[in-house]
This record gives sequence, C-alpha cells and structure tokens, in this order.
Amino acid sequence: MWMRQAIGLSLALWAISGIAVAKPASAADDRQHQPHSVKAKPAKAEPPAARHAAAHQRAKDTAEPGRRKAAQHGSTEPTREDRVVGSSRTESPLKVVGQSEVGTAAWYGGRHLGLRTASGARLDAVTPTAAHRSLPLNSLVRITNLRNGKSVICTINDRGPWGANRLIDVSPKAADELDMKRSGIARVSVEPVAAAPHSRPE
Repeated sequence: MWMRQAIGLSLALWAISGIAVAKPASAADDRQHQPHSVKAKPAKAEPPAARHAAAHQRAKDTAEPGRRKAAQHGSTEPTREDRVVGSSRTESPLKVVGQSEVGTAAWYGGRHLGLRTASGARLDAVTPTAAHRSLPLNSLVRITNLRNGKSVICTINDRGPWGANRLIDVSPKAADELDMKRSGIARVSVEPVAAAPHSRPE
C-alpha cells in the first residue's frame, strides 16, 4: 500500500516538474518568433531656412536657361542713363578742344519752336541744342550749370543770343537737363568738345 502511494507521489512530482520546465522553454520560443517591435521615429520637419533655400535654388535653375540664351544672342538692356538724350554720358569719350567761357545762359522756345535755326534745322523740344555768337555751327559744347553742377552736351545750331549780357541760349531740352527752366537763366560754363579718337591696341 505504501509502495503504491510512493510511486503515485513520485509520478505526480515528475509531471509537475516537466510542466514547469516546458513552460519557460515555450515562453523563450515565443520570444524568438515574436517580431521585434521598433517604434518608428517621426521624420524631422524641414526647417524654414532649408525650405526657403530650396525654393530659391529651384527659381534660379528655372531662370538660368533664359539668361544663358540672352547672353548667347548678345542682347543687353541699356540703362536709363544711356537712353537720356543730351546727357553728359555719351557713347565715346569727349575731349575739350577750345577755350572755356563762363557767363549767363537763358533758354528759348515758345513761338520759336518749329522755326528754322541758322544751321537749317528746326528748333524742337526734344533735342539739346544751343545758340552761340561765334562757335562753329554743328559743333559740340558741354554746358554746365555752375549752381547745381548739372551738365549737358549740346549741338550749336543757331546764332545768338542777341542780348549783350548773355553768353548762350539753350533749347527747352537742354534747359531741362540743366534744371534751369524755373529760374529762366543760369550761370554756366561753356566748353567746346569733340569725340576723342579711340586708342588702337598695340
């Protein structure tokens, strides 16, 4: 009797120990087959400076072919100063070819506009011209307003002025360039000029 009880107790202990051993092994197998759970990191937002730089680069890349095409065709847009008629900026450099004079200038237009000058050209409001007593017709002079430093290149196309107290009379366009229309008269210097010859490379 006691032998059967001892055998039964041994079998029960053996069964319990087997279950205890099998359970950790099963848990280990489950851990091996279970996929690793990796928490995805959120993508960092692109900083505003980087977005601005990228947009600027895209705009530059888009405009670059047009600039290269314009450069290949040799097209250049003249500046406003280059388009001003009668300003002191000219296509070729000028040199003084006569004696400078200082005196009073006045401007004339009004009823004289459209009339022929001593050179045969008609006086207009868009060309900087001047009347002088002795300088050659169709020669160039640089007239400078001594009050404000503004200057203009004029073509001598008429004779005058007839008043003894004036040195030169200028057209409406020349008066605009010298900023003397409001005052009517101005103290000026008059320099005969001509285009300087281009120096040839040696």
